[in-house]
Amino acid sequence: MTLSIPSLLSSLSSAGNAIKSINDWWKKSRGDTRALLGELKDNLIYLEMVGRDGVPLAAVIDKLSLKEYQRLAKEGFDFNQLKREIIIADPSLTGTDLQYWAGKDTAALLESICSKINELKLRYPLQKDDGRQRWGVRVNNIRKKIWLLLKHTRD
Repeated sequence: MTLSIPSLLSSLSSAGNAIKSINDWWKKSRGDTRALLGELKDNLIYLEMVGRDGVPLAAVIDKLSLKEYQRLAKEGFDFNQLKREIIIADPSLTGTDLQYWAGKDTAALLESICSKINELKLRYPLQKDDGRQRWGVRVNNIRKKIWLLLKHTRD
């Protein structure tokens, strides 16, 4: 399957660059932000195994975690503190499935990422064999959103 990547995200889509970017961000962070980034990094590693390395989703689905995100959401954590500015309307996002995110805030993007991971964890065990689901597409869409989050917070 071909993964269409806007030029804005191309540097993060290469093997290891997104993980390195999260690691760099993680090293500069403390407390709750650091815990959230550690969870996001682990999830991205698992999703990269599926999307890039051909590992079956069944092998990693139970390893995907949202515990830190859910804990912080329950405590009222302000996810916009990861980056206060809105997502830029880069021309390379136009005509892609990521163009919707231009003008949105960091919290909305992170909530979408975590919501899609949660949906994957709920649906896959029950619908993995129904033939109607495109699991690879879902995984790649989550990966692209994580790359967008990294690009947004890095700028």
